Amino acid sequence: SIVWWIPNWLPSWCPTSKNQLKAAEEQMLRCVSSSFTKQFVPISDNNLLWTLSFHSDSHRYKTPMVLLHGFGCGVGLWAQNVDVLSQLRPVLALDLLGFGLSSRPQLSSDPQKAEEQFVESIEQWRRTLGLEAMILVGHNLGGYLAMSYAIKYPDRVKHMILVEPWGFPESSEESDPDRPMPVWIKALGAMFTPFNPLAGLRLVGPLGETEEITENIVHTQNMT
Repeated sequence: SIVWWIPNWLPSWCPTSKNQLKAAEEQMLRCVSSSFTKQFVPISDNNLLWTLSFHSDSHRYKTPMVLLHGFGCGVGLWAQNVDVLSQLRPVLALDLLGFGLSSRPQLSSDPQKAEEQFVESIEQWRRTLGLEAMILVGHNLGGYLAMSYAIKYPDRVKHMILVEPWGFPESSEESDPDRPMPVWIKALGAMFTPFNPLAGLRLVGPLGETEEITENIVHTQNMT
């Protein structure tokens, strides 16, 4: 298959690693002046969710704000927001399952089951930390998951803020007979299905880290 021999002639660098992710996050968080703690929060199946916690004694009894980042991002997305937000109440930001420094288990290929995996990982994270209720702030994919979580666990969500959230229409199983899909489009779809959507960013090699940081910072600036 053409899909499997393409990587043989691509550059051999490996632009991602846990150390590079950690270094990129630390670089993005250098602008944060508030004190915070970092920890891996254990959930089921030995998975861990990387979490930043911003607390102050004067706000410890307020409902915490939980930040859920978007696709291809991590806790660094919120670098320019957390100083202001944490002045009002406790703030927690986590790397979603499969992103950033969190565990990367095999997710289901079934969209509904994959969504349930994400939602349950957030609920297990909440239970582990002993949070009674949360104010959820979701960006992009995080917005979609915030809504999915709130539908299943409404008693745990006090308020919700959605920033450019994802949404998906119902897929049509039957193609329009008046507008059949060209064979070449089906062929391209089959060829690129195995590739990760972020493969293009990783392909640029040593420039990938810089571009990813810049992209996240631009997203954050647009949100402040």
